[in-house]
Amino acid sequence: MSRPGILIVAASVWIGVGLVADTAHGGEDPRTAETFLTALREKGMYDLASEYIERLRSDPGLGQPLKGLLDYHEGRALIDEASHSVDLARRRELLDRAAGRLSMFVKDRPEDQATLEALIEIARSLFERGHLARLVGEDSTDADRKKSKLDEARDMFGQAADAYGHAAERLAEAHKKLAGFMERGDPRIAERDRRRDNMLDARLKQGLAMYEKAQTFPAESKERADLLNYALARFDEVNKDYRQSMAGFMAQTFQGKCYEEQGKIGEAIGLYKTILDQPDPRLRDIKRTVHYFYIVALTKRQQFPLAADEAVKWLQTYDRREERRSMDGVGVYYELARSLDAQINKDTPKADREAATKKIVEALSQVVRMPTPFKNDAVAMLKKYKPGSAIEPKELARLSFDEAVLQADEAMGSREWARAVALLRTAVAKAGPRQADKIDLSRFHLAYALYMDKKFPEAEVAAGWLARNKSRSELAPPASALASQAILDQYNNPRELDRPGDLDRYIDLAKYTVATWPTREEADEARMLLGQIHQGRGEFDQAAADFASVPERSPRRLEAQTRLGGAHWAKSRSLARAGDDKKPESDAEAAEAVTILKKALDDRKAAGAPVDDAGYLGNAADLGSALTESDKPDEAIKTLRPIVDAQKTKTGPAFGRLMESYLLAQVGAGQVEAAIASMRAVEASGDGVNRTQLYYRFGRLLETELERLAKANQPLKVTQLKDAYRKALTSLAESKSGQTFETLRWAAEGLLSIDAGADAETILRRVIADAQADPNFLKEKGGPERLLRAKVKLATALRVQKKFDQAASQIDELMADETFKRYADPQFEKGELLDAQAEAGQGSWAAAAAHWQDLAQRLGRVRPKPESYFEAWYRAAIALSKQKQNPKARQTLTAVMRLNPTVGTPEMKEKYESLLAKLK
Repeated sequence: MSRPGILIVAASVWIGVGLVADTAHGGEDPRTAETFLTALREKGMYDLASEYIERLRSDPGLGQPLKGLLDYHEGRALIDEASHSVDLARRRELLDRAAGRLSMFVKDRPEDQATLEALIEIARSLFERGHLARLVGEDSTDADRKKSKLDEARDMFGQAADAYGHAAERLAEAHKKLAGFMERGDPRIAERDRRRDNMLDARLKQGLAMYEKAQTFPAESKERADLLNYALARFDEVNKDYRQSMAGFMAQTFQGKCYEEQGKIGEAIGLYKTILDQPDPRLRDIKRTVHYFYIVALTKRQQFPLAADEAVKWLQTYDRREERRSMDGVGVYYELARSLDAQINKDTPKADREAATKKIVEALSQVVRMPTPFKNDAVAMLKKYKPGSAIEPKELARLSFDEAVLQADEAMGSREWARAVALLRTAVAKAGPRQADKIDLSRFHLAYALYMDKKFPEAEVAAGWLARNKSRSELAPPASALASQAILDQYNNPRELDRPGDLDRYIDLAKYTVATWPTREEADEARMLLGQIHQGRGEFDQAAADFASVPERSPRRLEAQTRLGGAHWAKSRSLARAGDDKKPESDAEAAEAVTILKKALDDRKAAGAPVDDAGYLGNAADLGSALTESDKPDEAIKTLRPIVDAQKTKTGPAFGRLMESYLLAQVGAGQVEAAIASMRAVEASGDGVNRTQLYYRFGRLLETELERLAKANQPLKVTQLKDAYRKALTSLAESKSGQTFETLRWAAEGLLSIDAGADAETILRRVIADAQADPNFLKEKGGPERLLRAKVKLATALRVQKKFDQAASQIDELMADETFKRYADPQFEKGELLDAQAEAGQGSWAAAAAHWQDLAQRLGRVRPKPESYFEAWYRAAIALSKQKQNPKARQTLTAVMRLNPTVGTPEMKEKYESLLAKLK
């Protein structure tokens, strides 16, 4: 989240590019502006590069071609910054913004050198997304999230390889157009060489993408072996054609890496040594990577002393800060620690062990600070050699500011949050005038460590202070975001007592963020969450204003537009519930929602959103649901079908939302079999989908649709839908994982509602058996009542099948049980059973009437009278009428109505009046 050293870096940029900077101010000179911009990016001054691009955008005197290249330059700068960011959330934001800028750049642009290079950058953004997903997965402790991120990484690397291949083909075609002899000095030579170099770069990186994709599969898998062979073939092609070029040497480097992965360590080391022996100083960066690979190969050969020596040599050779903080550098530190660890055994002398331990801790302290695939292993090894412990006050008192900060960095890297908090508090307390440029960073890290230690109130205070009192600091906006997240985590804490207060504090801070830094990404995040809060409170117009205020060029713009459509849709549903008088307003809001959601989906397509992007799928799902509920299910199906068909990975919440919307449309269009087929396709898609929840939601949708059709008096459609409903409910029960007591009981009750007693009985017996086998079930709040309801419904299922004796035994058992006898539910089911027996000629209506009368009299003692009291008298009257005792039945109903004119509810009163009319 933080970006250490930004103030020092920003101050030094003018030293390196000062001469260019002097010529690139106000009324920018395009001859020097692009050079200056490139210098900023290459020196890692990404914030300054972004600010400079915005200044160029607003310069009315800046003309073409530079004006038209700004999106390209910004996209490149964003990817460069993302590749160097240690904050993974920040990295994702940067890559999202880069994809948007580059997609806008290539859209509708004639093909030229810049367009072709932009294709490579688009491929690079996909490649970096793959790395990001892999790192997030490596850092996660949740198995499902880890698998999901690994799948995402695999997909991103595959897309990157395809994109690099496409770019290489286009560049090869462009290069051929400049083939043939050219006189020395011909300006086209430089352009031809540039196209060739870009083509080689794309071909090489296509192989790298496939190599990285191979790393996402298990070591011994066929998929990994096939991908390594594919990558090796790409590297061979580049090496054979351009052996002595930079691309050729890089191809040889990764040829060696593929051999190493295939277990051909000798061949790999041979290639590595060949490159390391090259004297050309231009190969320094390539040799840096090769030397690291050589160390890894030695470790795999278990040549640990030599590996450790080579690691020390690497650190002596590549001693620049950026080199040691690179992926290669962090990897060398890790291999050094591994090699030293492997040499320690029970016979190692104490002095040697202590010396090695010190070196291991020093090396791993560098590794744990960076997000890398081996960070988790490094953290585990560091804890082995430096177990976490509380830091003594005396030790803190002896530390200087710089010492406290250094130790805090190490503690944060190894996730010792409590220790980091103590050290950072010491640093803040000891900071003096000389540390004025560092104190804010220490305060920010303190807030972050408090947050990670789940001290949310303290984190909110620390980050909030920095945001409000140091508003001009570069760290103030991210501090505001951190304080906001701390408030939200407090709000979501189940033990939280002041949830309204949490929301009020969040709203206040969000408004401050928007007002103070209106153009920052943190302000956009605040606008988004303000909109969600206002929408949740039913303040739909304010929510719409919040979402609409997200600027056009914001990376959150498309998400904001989708949510804007959702706000209009939510308002339309609220108006629809208010009655017919509000129908015109409701329809207008619904139409506006559909219009906005359609445009947002089109804009996502135009921006090049992947077909499986979560935001794209969510947008499509929202649009499909809005169309279906606007009585346009056919249009919804037409919109969603190609998106559903394009999905390769049919897992995860985004796919689930898409399928829910698609199924809703199919149900609305009466395409019952198609909906069932869609559900079966999801079931056959493999692990990763919570099928039970999907069946549950599908069943809920069918249940709602059944109710709607019944009210609309469409018996034919009701009959058709009942069959689909039954299939959904039985599929839910048969699903192998994810069921709960509530979902299974709901499925059983749904089956009872369509008289599928046998299916309901099977499910209910299973539910009851599982609950009774769980010793904690009845101890849970509401546990006895939930079990009672299931047992009563089992009696209902038996009654529906005319298994009257078994149903009677079930009811008698409940009425004799001390836990359940005080409840009215078994009594009502006994009445239903007596009615059913009488109707079937296996019992008497007199017994049924007597039971209902007795139950009504007992319920009459309850104050206020429950609705069940009036229902019991109603059922008694029916039983009397079945005995041809209409006067007595009428007398019963009239007496109840005289004493209770409202008869509980309007619906109950209507039932009484309707029955009285029939009894005349």
